Amino acid sequence: MILQDLKYAVRQLRSGWGFATLAVVTLALGIGANTAMFTVVESVLLRPLPYPHSNRLVIVAPAGTAGSGNASYLNYRDIRDQSQKLEAVASYSEDVSVVEGKNGSISVTAPRVTPNALTMVGAQPLLGRTFTETEGHAGGPQVTILSEGLWRQSYDSDPNILGRTVKIGGIERTVVGVMPASFRFPETVGPDMAKGVWLPLQPSAEMLKDRGYNFIGIVGRMRPGVSVAQAQQDLNAIVQRIVRAEPDHAEGLALDMTSYQEMLTGNVRPVFLALMAALGLVLLIACANVANLLIARCLGRRQEFAVRAALGASRGRLVGQLIAEGAVLSLLGCALGAMLAQFALAGIHKLPNGTVPQADSITMHWSVLVTLAVIATLTTVLSSLLPALLVARTDPQPALQASSRGIGSRSVSGKLSGGLVAGEVALSTLLLVGTGLLFHTLWNLAHTRLGFDVDRITTFTAMPADSAGFSAMAVSADAEHAPLSIASTIYSPSLARLRQTPGVRYAALATAPPLSGVDMHSSFDIVGHPTTHAHHPEARITAASEDYAAALGTPLVHGRMISADDTAAASPVVVVNEALVKKYFPNTDPLQHQIDLGGKDTGMLKPWTIVGVLGDQIDHKVGGEVQPLILIPYQQVPTISLFYQALLKTFVTFIVKTRGDMPVAATARDLFKQTAPDYALDNFQTMQETIDSATFSQRLGLYLTASFAGLAIVMVVAGLYGVLAQLVSYRRREIGVRMALGATREGIAKMILRQGGILIGIGLGAGLVIAVFAGQLVKSFLYQVKPIDLGTYVGVTILLLVIGSIASLIPAHSASTIEPMEALRED
Repeated sequence: MILQDLKYAVRQLRSGWGFATLAVVTLALGIGANTAMFTVVESVLLRPLPYPHSNRLVIVAPAGTAGSGNASYLNYRDIRDQSQKLEAVASYSEDVSVVEGKNGSISVTAPRVTPNALTMVGAQPLLGRTFTETEGHAGGPQVTILSEGLWRQSYDSDPNILGRTVKIGGIERTVVGVMPASFRFPETVGPDMAKGVWLPLQPSAEMLKDRGYNFIGIVGRMRPGVSVAQAQQDLNAIVQRIVRAEPDHAEGLALDMTSYQEMLTGNVRPVFLALMAALGLVLLIACANVANLLIARCLGRRQEFAVRAALGASRGRLVGQLIAEGAVLSLLGCALGAMLAQFALAGIHKLPNGTVPQADSITMHWSVLVTLAVIATLTTVLSSLLPALLVARTDPQPALQASSRGIGSRSVSGKLSGGLVAGEVALSTLLLVGTGLLFHTLWNLAHTRLGFDVDRITTFTAMPADSAGFSAMAVSADAEHAPLSIASTIYSPSLARLRQTPGVRYAALATAPPLSGVDMHSSFDIVGHPTTHAHHPEARITAASEDYAAALGTPLVHGRMISADDTAAASPVVVVNEALVKKYFPNTDPLQHQIDLGGKDTGMLKPWTIVGVLGDQIDHKVGGEVQPLILIPYQQVPTISLFYQALLKTFVTFIVKTRGDMPVAATARDLFKQTAPDYALDNFQTMQETIDSATFSQRLGLYLTASFAGLAIVMVVAGLYGVLAQLVSYRRREIGVRMALGATREGIAKMILRQGGILIGIGLGAGLVIAVFAGQLVKSFLYQVKPIDLGTYVGVTILLLVIGSIASLIPAHSASTIEPMEALRED
């Protein structure tokens, strides 16, 4: 019986191929978008990470950082030794370095891991082995593991690579393994490991004595049956013991435990769920549109149904055949939607690294196919149910007598179709309001005060061949024999030559310019204003050269900027930003005040005099809160200090302001071949590209939501046009009578336009009311925009009224051109 109904449904749809094509395409667009989005959600949020017992992996980090902050090696060691709820504890650090290969120096991602970290995540090398425990001890053997991409690219897939020495960060290291391309621990640097190395985390003297030396991440695996809450209680007890044992060094210590997967996906979860909700609305609109098409088709076939009913067909039989037609449409829509989803996923894979976590693992899983089957079932029910109920309520006797008359705007079919269109308008209103709010947000971000210029500025990074990396920093105890600073031997001559290059207006460098992603913080003390250990002032630290403000176009508010005279031999000075002044010098002039940076353990403890106040610049996020900032003259950073290695020996960013278009990359590479041929230059991009990258997620959200809303509008226009055209078709005789009794053609057109306006008005009103409540759900995505934004609501109202009027014009014109005598002669 079911097979027979399906065969009959296929024959019916073939005879009405235009209707079938429109219905299938409508469903495919809704189903395809939902399938692609669910694939992303399943791959990123639901699918376990590719590690053994990944559901038991946790991250330990400072409280309030959602697992993304760094901890100290001493904290790691105490947790490793004392935890009762974790069966394994490891640590790692995200780092960078330089590999000297056949094609010169290249910058690479170089995470450092304790040997048990690789064991914990089940690392299986493509070649060789992982690190041994001895290699993770202080002063242990200098070894490395290469990524498959680096092995193939820089070493020509040499099968004899094991045992060879390669120079990484200026240190000869023995290759002990090669990791397959699929391995990407730690996940936070996963995409960059296509060209990277792993190094053993060997604790330095500073790491072993300073509990505030926060440069590592801590990962653990809970024992079977242990919950995150139970493990957190155990962690709290460990922290309390640490604080009691070291009150002077651990005051204020607070650590949180977070699921490893939650740490990776917590930021994108709300975005994905919001997009899923938007796509759910699109699918509902598609189903409503197809239901309207089926209702119109049922009305055209009502005599057929009446004849079949008169010949003995039961209502259940007729309903079953309609549902079979809906099922065929849904299956075809699912098949086409699956293909469209594959195209969408291919586009997702081309997004910039880091846009979507674990993007390279996003593939259709069996659970997605099951979901696709569920969607097919739902669309069948949603799109076929109302037409089927309409058929079930049809009395065959009037239908056999009525030909094309008898169903008007107040009939069941008219009310159902009108209700569906009003529902489509309401759902479209939600999408349009969301699009409007996101557009307003992006507009505000594009016009927010950056604190620097964008035009004709290019930046690039320079990394020394012997780059120490963030995790290998150490304070030199031999101040008398401190090495010459690369600030004077490399960077100063390079800047001088850049400034002499034709076309260059300004050239400067900084270790953490705006939106660089580098975040070096330090506590400091204001001389003459003692503070407790737990309440030191704190600020971002950046080493910068003269012309830094000029190159970026940042105004100097007070005092002077760093100059070429601020060398190692001169009195140490700093420039601070307005945010620091507002926070720590609210009622006084900061100039000539002195500060102590870092403390004696960093090699920076000496009074630094504040000589200038710089205008605020955005930090890591367009629209984010500006943090206090301290600018140190790059030539005054002591080479014996941790700051020297963190700020200068890791990498710096050059900022070049040009007078016009010029090949900055080629110019810089040629220049460094002469001044520092073993340096790795990378990340060439204009400041506009930097801004675009920083706002990419907001723009992507706007584009996606706008495309969903655009698709919904097309469906609304089609639905409204179809309902009004159907209304005109089935009221031809009534319209003819009205015109025969004196109604004008203009009056008839207004009547149809009024009918469309009522549907738009009902849907618009309902949609705006729902949007008022739903707006609170997207509040976290907005910037300087309230969820109830009057401009957005007015704009959406005008847009839908205009669109509704346009969709109603053709049916209204058609109604106004009906000839009364011809309409009255129709049966």
